[in-house]
Amino acid sequence: MPAMSTIDWIGLAGPYVVFFVLLIVYYVWEGKREQRLRERYDEVDHAE
Repeated sequence: MPAMSTIDWIGLAGPYVVFFVLLIVYYVWEGKREQRLRERYDEVDHAE
């Protein structure tokens, strides 16, 4: 069995790396969105 080349490793691990990077970006994005919503809710809640 020949050794795996760099292209083979990129083809094998690339999709997983892309998936995990996008997952991290999603969680950061949603965390910031939730923080903005929470601040907006607090402003409305304290205004009454």
